Amino acid sequence: MTDGPDELADDCAAFGLDPALFTTPEDETGLWPDHLPALRAFLSVADQWRIVMGDKPVWLGLDYTAVRAGFDLAGLTLTPAEWADVQTIEEGARAALNGR
Repeated sequence: MTDGPDELADDCAAFGLDPALFTTPEDETGLWPDHLPALRAFLSVADQWRIVMGDKPVWLGLDYTAVRAGFDLAGLTLTPAEWADVQTIEEGARAALNGR
């Protein structure tokens, strides 16, 4: 391993790796292309939450009936894997919204 401007290239050469695997083009969003359909789907229904109001709101999760209607109206069809990704996004959003 070396220090300097060619450190990445030298390290990759030492391990037989392509340096392109470790660089990000300037136009990259930081999102893996496989996850884009789930993100687009989530954003299309991101306002369809079930919330319980008390001293402060508690975000329970997406209202799946409204989500289904939103997907239908947007012309979206998700695979089971994409739906699982939407639920993962929902889980993270719920935790953030509830301050966890």
